[in-house]
Amino acid sequence: MAYQPDLSLAEARAIIDRALDKARELKQAGTFVAVDAGGNVVSISRIGEGPASSVWISRAKAYTAAVQRAPSARAAANWRQSVPLFSSFQALMKDVIFPGPGAMPIRKNGRVVGALSTGGGVGPWTEIPGIDSNLLMADGVPANAEDLCISYALQIPYVNQHEEGRALPGPRHEERMDDLPHSLPTARRYADRAIDEAQKRGWRIAVAVIDEVGQLMQVDRMDGAPVAAADLAESKAQTALNLGRPTVEVQKNMSADRLAEIREIVHFKLLAGGGGVPIMLDGIIVGAIGVHGGGGGDASNEVAQAAVSGVPVG
Repeated sequence: MAYQPDLSLAEARAIIDRALDKARELKQAGTFVAVDAGGNVVSISRIGEGPASSVWISRAKAYTAAVQRAPSARAAANWRQSVPLFSSFQALMKDVIFPGPGAMPIRKNGRVVGALSTGGGVGPWTEIPGIDSNLLMADGVPANAEDLCISYALQIPYVNQHEEGRALPGPRHEERMDDLPHSLPTARRYADRAIDEAQKRGWRIAVAVIDEVGQLMQVDRMDGAPVAAADLAESKAQTALNLGRPTVEVQKNMSADRLAEIREIVHFKLLAGGGGVPIMLDGIIVGAIGVHGGGGGDASNEVAQAAVSGVPVG
């Protein structure tokens, strides 16, 4: 019998796609994160106009909901009553937690197999300028955009995790749909190309795509890839972007001492070795892709290079 995880990448992508559809309908721009039951990233998608910080907030909330096996609002209500209690939980957890609503467990046959979250850019708005109020309804009652997106994506009855609704201050978001990596559809194409290439070779990888200023746009971890592969792929993408060269060249052309010096200076997690490749347009770096897995740096580099060459930019 072929290996099948409790939450496959295909299932996570389908859930996030429904969330993105609802967010776009409501003119919201943020990040949706799907993690497995251990809180490990399976897939991340950030709409280009959403805050970069929404990735970190959404991931922390998804982790909380997955390992607590409960909506993040439940933990938030308890932790807000006691700072020492929250601090104790944070010290015990293996990853960062966030005491806020916006994440729900993903269930299959009654079991929690992961969690989905959003945050920053998709808020608990019950009124959005220019959006028909009928779109902010669930079962005949007013709903807020954040919880509506999550409930719609998980195909469950609407659950309100927020104490009261609020009107969205200011204009709604408009998603950029151009051909640069800061467009989520384009970032998805790079990730899909890398996954397709890995599948052809029988490799299991994780892939991360960032835009020209290092903002995370898309992350995917294939079924069976190491749980740390998503973070390693992002580090490779950041290294390729910030140093302006493929990470395989960074490893070949810089000594261990020089790399250690750079790590002390830069504000990102530098990772040399194959798998990080800049995305170029007219000789200018406009983003980067990072790949980890497939049996080593050479394999990761082959997949990343194939993905970049297979997706036209501009």
